[in-house]
Order: sequence, then C-alpha cells, then structure tokens
Amino acid sequence: MLLIGVVTLIVVSVLVGVNLGLSRTIRGGGGFFVAWQGARDILLEIAGKLASFIDSLFLNFGQRSAVSTTALLGQINPYSVSVAVQTQQMVYGRAAQPGENPYFLTIPFFLMPFYFPFALISDPVAARGIWMFLSEAALVATAILSLRMIEWRPPRFLLILYILLSLFTFYSVDSLLEGSPVILLTLLFIGILYTYLTGQDELTGALLVFSLFYWEVSLSFVLLMFLKISADKRSRVWNGFGMLLAILMILSFLIYPGWLLSFITATIGAIRSGFGIATGEAFAQLSPSNGVLISRVVSAFVIIVLVYEWLLARTPDLRHFVWTACLTLAATPLIGFRTDMTNLVVLFPSLALILAATVNRWRAGNWLALLLLLIALLLPWGFFVRWFLLNDQRSWDYLFLFFPVFTILGLYWTRWWFIRPPRTWLDHVRTNPG
Repeated sequence: MLLIGVVTLIVVSVLVGVNLGLSRTIRGGGGFFVAWQGARDILLEIAGKLASFIDSLFLNFGQRSAVSTTALLGQINPYSVSVAVQTQQMVYGRAAQPGENPYFLTIPFFLMPFYFPFALISDPVAARGIWMFLSEAALVATAILSLRMIEWRPPRFLLILYILLSLFTFYSVDSLLEGSPVILLTLLFIGILYTYLTGQDELTGALLVFSLFYWEVSLSFVLLMFLKISADKRSRVWNGFGMLLAILMILSFLIYPGWLLSFITATIGAIRSGFGIATGEAFAQLSPSNGVLISRVVSAFVIIVLVYEWLLARTPDLRHFVWTACLTLAATPLIGFRTDMTNLVVLFPSLALILAATVNRWRAGNWLALLLLLIALLLPWGFFVRWFLLNDQRSWDYLFLFFPVFTILGLYWTRWWFIRPPRTWLDHVRTNPG
C-alpha cells in the first residue's frame, strides 16, 4: 500500500507539472478564467467586508456602525462587464472582437462556491493547470463509469483505446484547453444515471442540482430526468433535489441578494453576442440556397423524435432510459440552440453504448468497434487541420455536425440490441463469455 501510494503521488505530481507547463505555454482557458475571476472577486469582497466588520467590533469598541451582514457583496458583481473584460485580457491580450467569445459569466451564483478552492490560488495560470489535471481525471472517470453503468467489460485493447480516446479526441482536447466545465458536467450526467439505476435517489437529486451549470447543455437532459422521476414516482429524488437547491439558494441570496437579475442579464448578453455555432448557420454555409430550410426541418424532426423517445422511456425498462438519455445529449446540439464546440464533449459517453452493442452483437464486433474508434478519433482532427491550414469554414461546420450525427446514427444502429437484451442462447453466451 505504501508503494502504491508513493507511485500514485509521483504520477499525480508529474501530471500536474505537465498541465502547469501546458497552461503557461498554450493560450486559452477562458472558460475557466471567467469563473475563476468571478469567484476570486467574490472571495475578496467577502474577506474585505468581514475584515471591516471585525475591525468595527474589536478595534473601535462598536463606535462605528457595524457592517451589514444581510449582504456580504456590495460593489462586486461577478456578472459585470469588468469580469468579462479581465478574462478577455487574459485570453486574447485585448478586448474581444466580433465573433469571439466575450466570456460573460453565465454560471448560477449558487454554484459559484464550486470554484472557490481554485480562486484561493492567486496565479490564474497555475489554477488553470490544476483545473486541467482534474478535467483529465474526470474524462477518465467518465469513461470508466460509463462502462460500469451499462455493465460491459470490453477486451483489454478496446478498454485502453476507449480511455485514450476520452483524452485525445478533438472535442476533449478543445474542452481541456478552454477550461470548459462541461467535462465535469459530463461526469455529473453519468453519475446521475448511475446513481438512479442503483437506487441512490437522494444522491441523484443532489447531483441534479449541480448539473445546472449550462442550460444549453443540460436543459434537455434535466427535463428528461424530471419526466422519468415523475413516471417512476421516486419522491426521494425530489427530496434530495429540493433540499440541496433550497439551501444553496438561501445562502446565495444572503450573500448577494441581487444576483438573479445580474445572472439573467449576463446570460442574455452572452446569447446576443453571437458567439458560437448553431445548426442553422452550419447548414447555411454548406447549402446557401436551402440551408435555412434544412436546419428548420432538422430541428423540428429532432424535437419530434426526442418527444417520442421520451414518452417511450417512461416505462420501467432502465436500459431504454439510459439509451434515451444518451440520445438526448447527442441530439441537443441539433435542436437549434447556439452552442460552443467545447460543449460536444458531453456526447462521449454515448460511444460506450455503441461499442458495447457492436462487440456483443456481431461476430466481427471487435474489429468494427476498433474502426468506429478510429473514425471518432481521426476524422474530427482531419476536419480541424483542414480548417486551420486552409481557413475552410465548411470544415469547421463539418467538425460541429460530425459528432452529433455520428452518435445519433450509432445509437439507432444499435438501438434494437441495447433496448431489447439478447434472448437466444448464442446471444447470451456472446454477451457473457465468462
């Protein structure tokens, strides 16, 4: 145990050192810096108010008017333009240009304490390096937990490749360098599904609260969870969700009573900034004459399919529910909301379902799974290289559309096997070789 502990400490130290070096070398990280800056301003304001309060009590024997304890935040507003401007300076070295991410803080205030430990680090580059290390660990944990959730033990070489893919696919690397919290949000989604399947209802409800980071990523998933919880009549999930949300909301309003209006204003500002990509723009680039019509048809079709699958998922079949949850995450970018390329990392757990069905259902399943892994790894990087070298906007649009379309096609390709478990003796042997 001592040897394992020493080796683990060495490995973690090396990985943290590597990430600190990457953080100092590679620009970016705005997704983390904006939350770090907002959280640090909050902590500094709270510390200043508490210091003034203590000073008035002990140094002046109560002669000064005590600092109000009803609101610890006064001049600092983490959703203000100044926080966005400071983040732009750290990322771009200047103000953001049209089409660039303005980095408005759009995280609900009651979830901001999650960033407080990182805000205690005065060096933002060092804090980003530690965040990158934790995000890498979250990617690996997501890959492993996804396999445990569907109770699949892949061959060793596929397991290694699958874990490597979780780290080195374009969407994972892009999210890591940007410091996007969507990586941790992905782990939360899988944790919610896993705890729900295993009957840990109160924990499921608590995790649902923390999944409210980004509405454009989590809204569809949370709505599906609410529908499933209501259909299954598992009231303990509501208890866990309501109690934790109430506590966090009360504390947030005690600290900063006016945060809700500022949060809504910042969210609207981020939407109006025009940053990101939507299916309408992608199809308009690929087909200028019919792109808008195609995007509307696709959005309407995706919504209809999701509603249909949600209604089917109300049955007690938990395999069907897991498949529907993965389909929901994959289909959300195609609904039409403006989103960011880094958000597509949330689709990665769906690959576990596709690979499991491929390996267990077809005789050449291992080779087919290997081919799918290579496609998921190499094709996005090919689109990115072409966009980077040739400034080809079509390649960027293909890069955005590829992962959702690839995942949805893969899920429907394996839908019959995953929703309806193998029933023949041969299928049973293939699924349970041990």
